[in-house]
Amino acid sequence: MTEYLSEVDPRWAKHSGEEGHYGAPEWGPEDLQRAVVFLAELAPQARQVLDYLARNPGRRIHCTELVDKALDGPNESDPARRVAGVLSGMSKGHSNSERRLPFYWWEAPEGRAGATYAVRPSVAAVFLAAQLGAA
Repeated sequence: MTEYLSEVDPRWAKHSGEEGHYGAPEWGPEDLQRAVVFLAELAPQARQVLDYLARNPGRRIHCTELVDKALDGPNESDPARRVAGVLSGMSKGHSNSERRLPFYWWEAPEGRAGATYAVRPSVAAVFLAAQLGAA
């Protein structure tokens, strides 16, 4: 079942992210140029995942879909680990941005496998505008 979170959904605050997801400000419309720089500093596969998430604002996307659609598969033994590894390619952009990581993630419920990921609609708008401005 597809799950969309509105901008103010309380589940954004109940994500599983730790370091990088707290402390710094959330991305906002005033961060357009900062987002352009962030995108330029991303590892290629991290950029692919963020692009896919931003084109699906507010939608919680399972790691297997990210591997299949954003990373062009193959979806081998551990898609959760693959996506987590790919997202570590945001470290340079994140450390220079003075903002939170632009995505949220949630661990799978007990008895299920794989995390889900999403970008808040307002953050997706900043990154989509940055992509258009940088083109």
